Amino acid sequence: MLISQTTPSVYESSAVFSVTIDYTQTGALTDIQEDQAMRGVGSVIFSDQVITKTLAQINDEIGIDLNQSDFLGNSFLDREEFRWTLRYRDPDPQNAKAVVNLWANNANSAIQEGLKHSLASSVLLDTLSKMKTCLQELSNGNEQSNCGNIELETLINSISDLINRIQLQKAASLGLFNFLSVSLVNKGVVSQAAVLGQRNLLVISGALIGYFLSIIAVTIEVMKRSPSI
Repeated sequence: MLISQTTPSVYESSAVFSVTIDYTQTGALTDIQEDQAMRGVGSVIFSDQVITKTLAQINDEIGIDLNQSDFLGNSFLDREEFRWTLRYRDPDPQNAKAVVNLWANNANSAIQEGLKHSLASSVLLDTLSKMKTCLQELSNGNEQSNCGNIELETLINSISDLINRIQLQKAASLGLFNFLSVSLVNKGVVSQAAVLGQRNLLVISGALIGYFLSIIAVTIEVMKRSPSI
């Protein structure tokens, strides 16, 4: 009872992301490739970009002066199969809900934006492959090339420009794997039960500890008074 009165209860709220892979586009993937795709999503969720934006919103919208160290100390990211669960703990259940939802929304925005750039990178790579084929045909003097009347120097410059665009798109994709679908399926809600500091649990624990200590004490006393054989 004393501990429950001096230690505030801690509440937890969680949000869940579901991740699916379009195997019709990727074909069969190894466990390592699937794991890399999943870890890429987790890296974005816990990225500095997402955390920094979330902390700014927490200070502005909720009015909580929360630094990165405190946030990381109370936030958790768990993976189960093709699901990522974001959890945040706070003595105020309303704050726990608000913080985890800001975090989830910012992570979702970053993920969706990254997937757009990943798709753009894939499209540009296909174009680059075709342009390289044209370059090879023109270099070999193939008069029946399907590349039109483009000059060799112009084609080389176009390929160089395209490679730069692909690199920019890859950087903006945040390392996300193309052909992924990521959905924020559950948002945080206000928890009615504390995960730490529950008074009932602490009182019952204290009672049980006292009960077993009393059994030990009585047993020791009985052994002391028993006549030795």
